[in-house]
Amino acid sequence: MNCAASAGEFSVLFGSFQTNYSFSRFLTLSTLIQMNTSNTQAASANIRLRGNYRPDSDLYIIYTAGQRFASLIAENPPQYYENRFVIKYTYSWRP
Repeated sequence: MNCAASAGEFSVLFGSFQTNYSFSRFLTLSTLIQMNTSNTQAASANIRLRGNYRPDSDLYIIYTAGQRFASLIAENPPQYYENRFVIKYTYSWRP
């Protein structure tokens, strides 16, 4: 994407890679890796394990690591590195 701004022209490249693997119809692993050239070392990864233990009921285990930006408006926004681990449980009362 090429953009023209009042301070001049700049170019930002963005890319991602996603893959999914099913161990069975009840257990799936998904990964997403994203990169962009707006800042140095701007990359992040998201890994998700989904287990379906009964119809409409799931257990998710999600791990995220990478750069998080405070603002895109500032001339040189500060970068924050984040590691996040989340467990999500859903349950359907209907069998």
